[in-house]
Amino acid sequence: MGIPQGLSPVFRTGSSGVGRAVMASAAANLCPVTLELGGKAPAVVAPDFPLATAAERILWAKCMNAGQVCVNVDYLFLPEASTDVFVAHAKRLVAERYPDLNGPDYTTIIDQPAFDRLVATLADAQARGATVINLAPDQQLDARRRKFAPHIVLGVSDEMTIMKEEIFGPILPVKPYREADEVIAYVNAHDRPLAFYPFTNDKRLAERYITEVLSGSVGVNEAIVQVGQHDLPFGGVGASGMGHYHGYEGFLTFSKLRPVFRQARISSIQAVLQPPYGKLAKFALDWMFRLRG
Repeated sequence: MGIPQGLSPVFRTGSSGVGRAVMASAAANLCPVTLELGGKAPAVVAPDFPLATAAERILWAKCMNAGQVCVNVDYLFLPEASTDVFVAHAKRLVAERYPDLNGPDYTTIIDQPAFDRLVATLADAQARGATVINLAPDQQLDARRRKFAPHIVLGVSDEMTIMKEEIFGPILPVKPYREADEVIAYVNAHDRPLAFYPFTNDKRLAERYITEVLSGSVGVNEAIVQVGQHDLPFGGVGASGMGHYHGYEGFLTFSKLRPVFRQARISSIQAVLQPPYGKLAKFALDWMFRLRG
C-alpha cells in the first residue's frame, strides 16, 4: 500500500488490523491519517432506568440493519436481577416489530462469509458454556437469503469470540453487574470503544460514566443516534480510531490549514529587535508578552 508524501489526510473505515497497516504506510510517507475502526461498543442500564424503555431502545438499535452498524451496541451490562425481565421484553419486541423476519422490514447479513462468521460466533459461545437465546424461536428464517435472527447470549466470558471481536450482527451478549465501578473497570481494561451508551436518569451517574469511561462518542439513554448529529464530531480513540469528521470538524480534517504571514513595508522586527539589545528591545518584548495576556 503506497501513500504519496504530503497529500491531504487519508481516511479509512474498517478493522483495527487494516487501520494499523494504513497507519504504518502513512507513517513512512509522513501523511496524516483519520481512522474510523469500529470496536466493541458497550451499553449499561442503570437500576433507576425503566427496563422496558431500555429494551425498546437497545433492541431498535441492535436490529437496525441486522446489527451491521459500526457504533451499534456490541454488549450490554444489566443489573444482576433484571436479565430475565430484559430477555422477556426483547422477545416481545422482536415478535411485535418483526412478525416475519424474512420480510422487507428486517435486512439480510451482507455476504456469506459474514453470515458464516456469526453462526460460528454463536457456536463458539455455546461450546464454551454460554446460554444462547433466539429472540424469534417460532420463525423459520431463510438461510439462503442470509436472514439471521436476533439473539441474546448469557453467561459470556472473555475467552469467547463474542467478547473478543466486534460482532457486527444481531447478537447481544449480556453481562450482569452490581456496581458502576465494575462497568467502568471492565470497559477501561479493554480497547477503547467507538461508542458508549449509559442508560440512566441520574445526572450524576451519567456524568460519571461520561467522565470515567474513555470512548469515541457517547449516547445517553439512546444508541446510534449521536452519529446522525452532523454538528457533532465523530471519531474513535485508540483501537477504535483517531481523528474526527462530520460537520465543521470534517472540514478541518480534510483541509490543510496553511498559515501565511505578510510583512508590511516597514518591519518592526528589523527596527526594534535587532542586536545589540537595549531598553527599546526590552520594552517591545514586555509589550508583546502583555498582549498575549
